[in-house]
Amino acid sequence: MLKKPLTAVILIALIISGSYYYLTEESLEEVYINHVIDGDTIRIANGESVRFIGIDTPEIDWDNNEAEYYGWEARDYLQQKIQAKNVRLKYDQEKEDHYGRLLAYVYLNGLHLNQVLLENGYATLMIVEPNNKYETEFKKAAEEARRAQKGLWNKVEEFSSKLPLLDYQTAQLFIGEKVIVEGEIVNTAKTDAVTYLNFSDDYHNTLSIVIFNRNLNKFAYEPDQYLKDKRIRVLGTIEIYQSAPQIIVSDPHYIMVEY
Repeated sequence: MLKKPLTAVILIALIISGSYYYLTEESLEEVYINHVIDGDTIRIANGESVRFIGIDTPEIDWDNNEAEYYGWEARDYLQQKIQAKNVRLKYDQEKEDHYGRLLAYVYLNGLHLNQVLLENGYATLMIVEPNNKYETEFKKAAEEARRAQKGLWNKVEEFSSKLPLLDYQTAQLFIGEKVIVEGEIVNTAKTDAVTYLNFSDDYHNTLSIVIFNRNLNKFAYEPDQYLKDKRIRVLGTIEIYQSAPQIIVSDPHYIMVEY
């Protein structure tokens, strides 16, 4: 009489312990990797392209054989891991994007590669609704990589010796130039469309950092809350908008938190 209840208890214990993951992996779609396009896109044996869900790696311009910072490293890492191998695909709410690519979580021998790329600094977060099944885990992985300055999170530090290092008060002298600005964020504001990070209360006349809210899905934190009262370095090109200088930031690895 106790066999069925006991079986149920064992199954629940397996789920809680994580062993259930290996049971369910067998039901995922298995595919063969023909080609690694870049750090977050692969081509499988039937010719379809697969875009990794929840992450974004630096772009590669194959026509000019150029890549954004850490783009080649991300592609090489993924290629070494999965080229000419079988992987398993797990889908979320939407299975394809508007380019017709499959959207998937990719597994190799039990490794969740989307998360591994985040953990090692080869990718940044990019949550696109409704595909948010692992949002919590991905944010944690991205945040840990950021704090450790792994991979592409070391961009600002690496460029600090190659670009002018300014304080916000001298930004007006470097309009149109790529620079690194260092200073404390003293106040912030968030509208429906834009997040502002200000180095001064006189933000109408001094440098501000501008983040369009459509890019907030790349951040593991809320910039207007987390960065207030923190000293940072930001990398970008100084522009003029309504007579005041600004730097537009579209990716979180262009900001390094000092303390």
